[in-house]
Amino acid sequence: MNSPSPTRTRAELFRALGVLAEPPGTEQARLAALVGLPVPSRSDWTEAFMVQLPPHASIYLGFEGMLGGETADRVAGFWRALRLRVPADSDHVTALLGLYATLLEAEADESAPARRLLWREARTALLHEHLLSWLLVYTAAMDDVGPAPYRRWASLLREALSAETIDIGAPSRLPMHLRDVPALSWTGEGLDTLLDELLAPVRTGFVVTRAHLAAAARRTSLGLRVGDRRRMLRGLLEQDPPAALGWLAEQATAWSARHAADEYLAGPVAAYWAERAAATQAALAASTSEYQHAEPPR
Repeated sequence: MNSPSPTRTRAELFRALGVLAEPPGTEQARLAALVGLPVPSRSDWTEAFMVQLPPHASIYLGFEGMLGGETADRVAGFWRALRLRVPADSDHVTALLGLYATLLEAEADESAPARRLLWREARTALLHEHLLSWLLVYTAAMDDVGPAPYRRWASLLREALSAETIDIGAPSRLPMHLRDVPALSWTGEGLDTLLDELLAPVRTGFVVTRAHLAAAARRTSLGLRVGDRRRMLRGLLEQDPPAALGWLAEQATAWSARHAADEYLAGPVAAYWAERAAATQAALAASTSEYQHAEPPR
């Protein structure tokens, strides 16, 4: 029996990685063993994808840091441009990795050079516009806070994306998702405005999860409110603004360095995230200084 071609093996890997982001079952256990990953538990999956890092592009690329919106519409438009049925969760990592696998296979199976080139261009657009634009950041965050099986999953996904980028080439321009994004604009007044901006990764350049906020509370010796990220972060900022803002500035600095390390591979995408995190660090550091002699925002 002939072994699968390298291209088909790559396609199968992407499809498997996508399915592994779904709730664990018999198929996920089979695929985890096939690609050499630990078999996750249901609690691992819940912690990774429900509590810490929901795997939807719109959360990380949307100005509001929420599901749906213009980002989801743009992703759905890509499916429609390929004349494919738009799935209910078209910006979910499972759907996007499955689509990438389909385009890899279509390119490999196409015998007509012109049509093969069209499939390659579609694959390139998907990789540059809708995968690299957020998954390098997402996998880095999963490496920070995910349960062990999903840290391994994130590492393998990152390696697979890196290999595809070497094959296709790094993006030569910013994806549409990363153009004309408003930067952190908070000037010290209105805590709700600051919370809106800090919880939108595309604006700040980094991801804040519940686990990050728990670490911040330990680091600053502040109390941690039970609730969603907004409530948790509000509690830290209301208790001690300079301490909470200082921690956030440190996070921005660390993330900027992480993004810069990807520039050789992801080009302007990594540069965008690095520059945005650096700008956020500068804004937060200035606010921290101002808060030394100011009342906390209400």
